[in-house]
Amino acid sequence: MNATNCPYGEIPRYGCRRTPTAAGLDGDLEKPFWRGAEKTSVFAELNTGARAHLDTQAALQWDDENLYIGFWVSDPDVRTIDTARSTMNWPENAVIVCLAFPGAIYELGVSPSGKTEPLALIWKDAYARGGHYDVPEFNLARLQPFVIGEDHKTEHARGVRWGFEAWELPGMRTSVHVDGALNDRHVVDRGWTAEIALPWSGMKLLDDKEILPPRSGTELRIELGRTEVAEGPGRSATALWTWARHGSDDLHIPECYPVVTLEGK
Repeated sequence: MNATNCPYGEIPRYGCRRTPTAAGLDGDLEKPFWRGAEKTSVFAELNTGARAHLDTQAALQWDDENLYIGFWVSDPDVRTIDTARSTMNWPENAVIVCLAFPGAIYELGVSPSGKTEPLALIWKDAYARGGHYDVPEFNLARLQPFVIGEDHKTEHARGVRWGFEAWELPGMRTSVHVDGALNDRHVVDRGWTAEIALPWSGMKLLDDKEILPPRSGTELRIELGRTEVAEGPGRSATALWTWARHGSDDLHIPECYPVVTLEGK
């Protein structure tokens, strides 16, 4: 399969329930806010769908202000690698959110220490002079984004995208909780959890087709994932496990992302 030929019949569909109360983010997913929220399937290997050796699941909810995402991450050795993003890569133990709009993708990674790494990808064909993305936050001359399709290869038929590193979605909040001892390899941990709140108001900069404001029946394309670094003598490798199988090693293919439908009045 090439990058745009994902297994469409396998794309997950998820009913995202509306919550009557806002979440107080503290990383604790045992609180009443998350009780009854439907979990995703267990994440699997991005390309083949082979089950990962450590379990990861997530759940989503929404209200008028935010989209909420919670992650349950099983890990007997919760640790951080303390690396920085290098263009498309972040070799770190982390959970990942990819939120797709017609003209852009927003990616956010969160590590068990609470460190975040954001990225905005904007399709060249959606970037027009005087258009939605022709704003100071995405100024090409000043920010000099990297280019997927020129600097970095892509098999996607749509072609070139600009990558804006460290672009912060306005109002985004995260919190994590470690069930064990972070970065202590003498302790056997149970894992860690993460809570993320993405405000709809902050997504306006990415929403070039007026999908927002949110309402019951709105469909979003969202991929959720986890990276796990395995270290060996003189080298390391990073595994990527996701909610949906892409049939390729490319995470940034929105056609493969699960369909999340907002439910409730």
